Amino acid sequence: MNQMEKIMRSQTYHSHQQRGAALITSLIILLVLTVLGVSAMSTSSLEELMAGNLRDQNLSFQAAEAALQDGERYIDGWGGTPPAATSSGTNSGVYSTDNFGMYESTAFNTSVWNNAVATTYGADTGIAISDLGDVQALPMYIIEEEDFVAKDASFKAQAQREGAYYYRVTGRGIGASSNAVTLLQTTVARRFK
Repeated sequence: MNQMEKIMRSQTYHSHQQRGAALITSLIILLVLTVLGVSAMSTSSLEELMAGNLRDQNLSFQAAEAALQDGERYIDGWGGTPPAATSSGTNSGVYSTDNFGMYESTAFNTSVWNNAVATTYGADTGIAISDLGDVQALPMYIIEEEDFVAKDASFKAQAQREGAYYYRVTGRGIGASSNAVTLLQTTVARRFK
């Protein structure tokens, strides 16, 4: 065997060994690229869900804020005498605080938020509800009388209930799905006489 034949046989032997290694290397690279692609797709899906949930939560917050403002406007529109608070809210929709308990939030009492108890947004003030967007249900609010502070220490001020009344307004808004519910509360002071 001459030198040339030895070199050709050596090259043929080495080329048979390398063909399998190239195939395995390319399969490993293809597997890594597939894993990266699937990971990128699942990340995109998760980000899309998070953006949708954020939009839904923002809609419910804006609806609850609209209900609070509507309740405040309603209180500002009262005449010279405040409505007397009742346990059923039948007098201008003003509830007494002890109806729900001083430390129990009315917002968590589910029976409060049916249409017979809570006031629907725009019902008393005539505000248009078309600006609320794509909400599942119209926002609602409740007004509770919390406290009365007489304007002075005189018997007349106490007897005629002249002074500042404090009301807690609770607004409830629902977003584009019923899973996003926002509750907001504010305290409003209104002076009479």
